Amino acid sequence: MKLAGITVLPEVETSHTPFWRQVLRGFSQCAFQANELTALFFISAAILFNWRMGAAYVVSVVIATLVARLLRADPELLGLGLYGFNSGLMGLALANFFQPGLALWCWVPVLAALVAVVTIAMVRWVPIPFLAAPFIIMFWALWPLADVMGLEKIDLGAFPAAPVTFIAATVAALGATLFASGPVVGLIFLAGVLVSNWRHAVVALMGAALAASLAAHVGAPGAAINSGFIGFNAVLAAMATYALVSTDLRLAALAALGATWIFSFVSRLGVAPALASGFVLTVWLILLLGWLNARFSGGGPQDTAQSSAA
Repeated sequence: MKLAGITVLPEVETSHTPFWRQVLRGFSQCAFQANELTALFFISAAILFNWRMGAAYVVSVVIATLVARLLRADPELLGLGLYGFNSGLMGLALANFFQPGLALWCWVPVLAALVAVVTIAMVRWVPIPFLAAPFIIMFWALWPLADVMGLEKIDLGAFPAAPVTFIAATVAALGATLFASGPVVGLIFLAGVLVSNWRHAVVALMGAALAASLAAHVGAPGAAINSGFIGFNAVLAAMATYALVSTDLRLAALAALGATWIFSFVSRLGVAPALASGFVLTVWLILLLGWLNARFSGGGPQDTAQSSAA
């Protein structure tokens, strides 16, 4: 691995990546990177925002990677850190949505392991990129059972009206991908992506800016926009589409706008926190449209003209 042309870590075959590098790459996969330096930025951002969230993040990714190794998960995916991604999000979400206490810290490692198992199962049996689906499914399953599990939900309240500060909202949306908020956290997240792939950093900024613009246009609460709450699904959707579907800025922009709308729709249902559902559903929709497009492409103007000539 190199930074500015300088070798920071020796290159290694993905399937032979050592455990500690698998763990670090698990943190960086929260932005679809496989970069150990990116991981250090993300961990710092989470701890700076809330040390408990940072601790839950670290514990969850370590446990998930260990579980994946014990269950002999795909070594290539282990080397990319993909088995730590969903469990890391679960740790962050648990510390964000529930009061700190003994019950929370008992459940963090248990749920990290369970999410890792679900991730391994989906790798084996789900033929499409499942993205953050294991984390979302598990969190939505536990949400109505929180009281039984001894978890006390935090009343986050409604977002008040406030003037939209476009630049601050754009930066905050970056940090909100880690369930954190604030300009400093957002800038640390951006720096973490930048050291890995400058194009992905530009795409992340574009997604955040589009989400803030759309939300302000439709009159969403200013505090929700400024906190990054509305924009983080757009950031993830733009980055995932660019990294996994096609390196096309137009498609990434479409994903950002679509994820903002879908996230708003799921949030209005009010059944459980919408989490990263906007980005996951949007990427799936884009993949579906791509599949359908191949079957519709035979009916374009050129084909119609050829048919008429015949």
